Amino acid sequence: TYTVGNYKYVVTNLKKKTVTVSGLKKKTLKKITINNTVKIQGQTFKITTIGVSAFKGSKKLKTVSLKCKYLTSIGKNAFNNCKVLKGITIKSKNLKKVGKGAFKGIHKNAKIRVPKTRLSKYKKLLKGKGQKKTVKITK
Repeated sequence: TYTVGNYKYVVTNLKKKTVTVSGLKKKTLKKITINNTVKIQGQTFKITTIGVSAFKGSKKLKTVSLKCKYLTSIGKNAFNNCKVLKGITIKSKNLKKVGKGAFKGIHKNAKIRVPKTRLSKYKKLLKGKGQKKTVKITK
């Protein structure tokens, strides 16, 4: 596990140079932005996964921007119990898996923004992942 800036990372594959975001250095952050890559010990790694329970219980978290185009999965309970989380932006077009309860306990009026070309696919993928029915998935 490596800590770079405000985030903790776990290297998942050294050959492919991929990492998982496993959590926060401090749970008092109000805004999270995950980019494409991270530099760990002078090497650049692609961020491919948001880990299981990575941001669980971040009570002050209001916005999340997942700008990483390599993102393929969001682990179960990743944003569980982030009660004031109202805005989630997913830029990746490669998202294939979202874990059970990933968005459980987020704000009831939250908006999840996804790429326009993947709207219908992501609506199906994100359906029933713990968020209330009032949460909107838009482009």
